[in-house]
Amino acid sequence: MTRDNFIMTQLQLKEFNFSELFTANGLAKLDHIFLKKLTEIDKTLSEQLKQYRAGKLSHSEMSELIIQCAPILEKFIAELFQIESAVADLYSKTHHHDPIFQFKDYYVHHAKRLIKSVTDISQFDELQTWLNNESCTFRSSPGRVSAMQDLELEIAQLGMHFLSNENKYKLEIEKLILWCALAMQCDAGKKIIRNWRSFHQPQKKHFENLVPMIPVENDPYSRFEAPKDKQRERDGFTLTDPRMSLREVLDEIHYCVYCHKNEGDFCSSGFPVKKNNPEMGLKINPVGDILTGCPLEEKISEMHTVKKSGFGIGALAIVTIDNPMCAVTGHRICNDCMKACIYQKQDPVNIPEIETRVLTDVLDLPWGVEIYDLLIKWNPLRQTQYAEKPYNNSKIAVMGMGPAGFTLAHHLLMEGCAVVGCDGLKIEPLPEKFILNPIYDFNSLKESLDDRIMAGFGGVAEYGITVRWDKNFLKLIYLSLMRRSHFQLFGNVRFGGTITVENAAALGFDHVAITVGAGLPRELSIPNSLAPGMRQANDFLMALQLTGATKKSSMANLQVRLPSVVIGGGLTGVDAATEAQAYYIVQVEKIHQRYYILKSEIGEENLRSRFDTQSLIILDEFLLHAEKIISEKQNAKKENRKPHLNKLIREWGGVTIAYRKSIQESPAYQRNHEEVIKAMEEGIYYAEGLEPSGVLLDEYGDCAGLTCRSRVQDESGDWIFSTEEKILPAKSIFVATGAKPNIAYEFEHRGTFARIKDAYQSYEMINGELIATQNDSHIKAEHFGIFTSNSHVSFLGDTNPLFHGSVVKAIASAKRGYPKIMEVVGVGAGENDYVAFREKINYLLQAEIISLKRLSKNILELTVKAPMAATQCKPGQFYRIQNYETSALLLDDSRLQTETISALGILNTEKPDEISFLIYESGASTKLVSTFKVGDPIALMGPTGAKTNIPQEPQTILIVGNQFVIPYILSAGPALKAAGHKIFAVIQSNNIIVKDRIEKIADKIIYCDDEKNVIDEMKKCDLQNIKTIFVVASSSLLKTIQHARNTTLKNALNPEVKFTASVYGSMQCMLKGVCAQCLQWQIDPVTGKRTKAVYACSWQHQPMEIIDIDNIKERLGQNKMQETLTNLWVEYLFEKHRVEKV
Repeated sequence: MTRDNFIMTQLQLKEFNFSELFTANGLAKLDHIFLKKLTEIDKTLSEQLKQYRAGKLSHSEMSELIIQCAPILEKFIAELFQIESAVADLYSKTHHHDPIFQFKDYYVHHAKRLIKSVTDISQFDELQTWLNNESCTFRSSPGRVSAMQDLELEIAQLGMHFLSNENKYKLEIEKLILWCALAMQCDAGKKIIRNWRSFHQPQKKHFENLVPMIPVENDPYSRFEAPKDKQRERDGFTLTDPRMSLREVLDEIHYCVYCHKNEGDFCSSGFPVKKNNPEMGLKINPVGDILTGCPLEEKISEMHTVKKSGFGIGALAIVTIDNPMCAVTGHRICNDCMKACIYQKQDPVNIPEIETRVLTDVLDLPWGVEIYDLLIKWNPLRQTQYAEKPYNNSKIAVMGMGPAGFTLAHHLLMEGCAVVGCDGLKIEPLPEKFILNPIYDFNSLKESLDDRIMAGFGGVAEYGITVRWDKNFLKLIYLSLMRRSHFQLFGNVRFGGTITVENAAALGFDHVAITVGAGLPRELSIPNSLAPGMRQANDFLMALQLTGATKKSSMANLQVRLPSVVIGGGLTGVDAATEAQAYYIVQVEKIHQRYYILKSEIGEENLRSRFDTQSLIILDEFLLHAEKIISEKQNAKKENRKPHLNKLIREWGGVTIAYRKSIQESPAYQRNHEEVIKAMEEGIYYAEGLEPSGVLLDEYGDCAGLTCRSRVQDESGDWIFSTEEKILPAKSIFVATGAKPNIAYEFEHRGTFARIKDAYQSYEMINGELIATQNDSHIKAEHFGIFTSNSHVSFLGDTNPLFHGSVVKAIASAKRGYPKIMEVVGVGAGENDYVAFREKINYLLQAEIISLKRLSKNILELTVKAPMAATQCKPGQFYRIQNYETSALLLDDSRLQTETISALGILNTEKPDEISFLIYESGASTKLVSTFKVGDPIALMGPTGAKTNIPQEPQTILIVGNQFVIPYILSAGPALKAAGHKIFAVIQSNNIIVKDRIEKIADKIIYCDDEKNVIDEMKKCDLQNIKTIFVVASSSLLKTIQHARNTTLKNALNPEVKFTASVYGSMQCMLKGVCAQCLQWQIDPVTGKRTKAVYACSWQHQPMEIIDIDNIKERLGQNKMQETLTNLWVEYLFEKHRVEKV
């Protein structure tokens, strides 16, 4: 379907065609019509706008021009979409609240002056009676609201009525001021005005106490909690923050002092040490933050002015001048503007709330989605990029579709470039109806957050931000990009695997932008680290957000127990704490439901026999907790109250954040203390001055507690260790101790880019030459580098240290970086080969199932046509396999969607565009592969991992293992043979498959059906003449061979032999250090002590002597009980619904 085939769904644009809004020529035409209209209305403004675009106006002149043009633009857009009536309603709704703020400015202001002198609160009852009578009389006059509707507005209107004739109503005005003064002091009055914005006053700011906390009573761990009256209940994963009402937002706007008038809008530009001495730099606040202001330099004060005047579309137009991606900023996302607000000693203006309200007020209009989408592509109030330019024949690959990536894609499209956006995550397709058809109602695009499709688009905005923020906003960006004629989007494309710097150039790209986000979460090197129950916070949050574990329908296995402890004081740790607590409830309820259905189907004895002893303990613990939750919810329903879930969570140990210093020194407190407040309100505990020193294990080797050394501050304020040790009970531990920049590409392709420590060296292009720069200043630094040591490759967002740390900084990196990219890319003209290029890229980066066949009772062979993924495969590398949620079957409220599956790639020399995988049906997800259909798209990411190290000199190579060794022989064997090596193999399996194929590759194969016989069979392989042995097997066989290597095989082995063994542990993202689920410990081969944790998805075949083999088994057992239950659940669904399988 093309855009010319649009179903118009009753959208009739005035003198315009909807499809024209998606072409550069159409937008140029629209811009011309607007300029003509503006000239007719005000010729002077029209001339000023031209000067503005030419860069000839001062800052103050620009502000005034924008404010004057915004209402005209609003009227133009309202007429274009023929929604004048709806826009007029929004204008009226805004001014409807004016009396509130007029009342506040006069009556409450005067009353505050009286408070100290008027203390006789006994007068209040008499005044209240008087006010009731006056209100009753006033209410009966025409056009007045009743008290039942809005008492605050009624009193405000009454007060304005008195002020309309001050002489006549002098006494009434005095009495109303006195009523206000007493209402702020007496209990009866406070109850009336409790939620009135007219009485809302900013509070003094205490930087040392921004997060209110009290000690937990009688707590042996000296933890803190939020004040009892501030704590609130949370149940599930619907939106937890409904945002401010229109009145509350307008109150914040009225609180603003509109600093643009004197060029003191520090919220935008940054708070200087001295206003008239910019060389002195920016101020640092008491918690250590540089007050940079909005990283995008949004015209905040101007936006407030126009919104206050009632022009909603005009205000959004001002926001989108500097921030067209405003759908993913604002409330609960950023707060740089608030920190730099002119109010430094009291509460700042809540600018993020205002920005988001400006957006939602427009989205809630008829065709609001289309209006926002139009302002992204065309905004005559922008000085540059006011309309998308025609295609310029430049092609750019943007690697990573997080905030930096999708914003950069937008800006490059505006410049006329063709953009291919790629992301390593699975990205679910957006319904075509939304892309092709105009959207009348934003609600048609929305999904409930607890049941939404986990689309994958948006990077950290998708998997790293909790349901405090409405992720429906992400769809607006996704939609806008997918409608652009020169944009293509592909998930499952890994930079460094599928796409490299070299093949990008060969494909015709003029530039590659690295926007892959942050990576490499830091492991915690303490005894028993990464034991079952302990994982990285990134791993937990990513699993939670991307697998849909929070949904009733999900097949994802994510096992969390209480009590839980989060280690670390950053925002990732704060998010992990709140989500662990909320997820626990969802988790045990889902397990309870499935358990009792299975019990009724197969019987309790049969069901429980499938679990080992430890799993039964955990299962019964979950079932007991679920029953208490269900009972509490039933009682709450009967009593018409919210269920007291926090009380139950705390009975079971609760969730504690443990930080090594004070909360005031934590990164979360310094960066965004509001999020810490919100987390504490959900019932989280906070423990200060604790340095983790070890993990205590239970009798099964799982986490039981976190041992911490207590720290105290000395006289100089430095933290030192005390003699005290504390043990926090912890069955689940989440590590959130920071991350390093993502430079995985350089580790994989060494020597490609210059590095400086753990980041890419940044360069600026100056006079055609790359000059190294130090990106160690702040976001507003005048000089900064975005280029790697290759001018055809840039790096932005979290990958670039200057822009690291937040969504809005990543967006700013794209806004500030795209002009630099355009300088080096250059532009051509015309469509030239774009259609052919687009078709080629589409062919190369799509993946489709070609065949699926069963090789044995529990082994499948899956063949996929994925040209780029297949041709990039190196021997021994593997892939991540998933089906799409949007196409997965839904049975009994269960979605047959797989978790991520890792599988070695097997090449087909006759069909190089195809690649095959052997799938062992060992769990629920692998069993679901049997339901895949030929011809369906499949989420195939890769290649990933390290290629097999092939010895240069021909020799005899021994490959040993169980069933896992067969795909390895098929993957690496041909390359080993091609290099002139002989291959001997010892295979332990009761189910030998593709025997003819592996025997064509290997020179000699010994089969055995018992693991105990493997060592004896290895002795038959002339070990003295073998210098290279690959072991690909389960952890038990690895351990057997490792032990034999140092004992029974020691004298039989060649002294120079090198063992390389598989580290096939638990994996999730497989993007080389993003989620860190694949972290595995290595050991010192002499002492056996752990040395460091490595990312097994980056290095899946390691020197055997340094592998902590026990840790592989431990990591695989993280979700053992849940995996058993889910496996039984899938079998039940298959049988009940007679699911068609291969």
